[in-house]
Amino acid sequence: MIRINLLPVRAERKKQSLQRQLAIGIVTVVLVVAICGYIQFFMVTKINQVSRNLKRTQQQIAALKPVIDKINRYKQQKDEIAKKITVINNLDSARLEPIYTLHDLNQYKPDKLWFTQLSKKGSSLNIKGISIDNETIVNFLDNLKQSLPLKQSELIYLKSHKIQDLDLKEFLINSMLTSVAATKSASASQSKGN
Repeated sequence: MIRINLLPVRAERKKQSLQRQLAIGIVTVVLVVAICGYIQFFMVTKINQVSRNLKRTQQQIAALKPVIDKINRYKQQKDEIAKKITVINNLDSARLEPIYTLHDLNQYKPDKLWFTQLSKKGSSLNIKGISIDNETIVNFLDNLKQSLPLKQSELIYLKSHKIQDLDLKEFLINSMLTSVAATKSASASQSKGN
């Protein structure tokens, strides 16, 4: 019988298999290193691009800083002017309040009634005066209900007072004052309603 030695063939196959595995391993390592190198290159390029964009943006911000400061100064000046306009409007309305109040008092005052003292404390107006009789004072109180700047008028006291043998009635009425702006808007709404 003839014997064939198969060991060298098996050894050769093992050697080829080992060489193939080694080649695959080397190719895999080379591919992994190449992929890592590409990723590293890509990331470094991206980082450089972002840092260039950041520097450019910072330069633009630095270039626009004087403009931003100028805009902020204008805003501050605008706020100051708005405050001044508000103060002027408040002063203007405060200037007109006594005119409207005296106009209404004169308009709603009956003929046989005279004022002796008008005093204002805050938003309250005290009207002190004399009249021929009680009915005239009641008519005046009723008339004040129509007044726009004077609200919630109430009689504080009423007493008899003699002047040159005339029996007169002395009174004190307290009214709440509303602002001229509220008065104007109320009169405008009344005129639109009519």
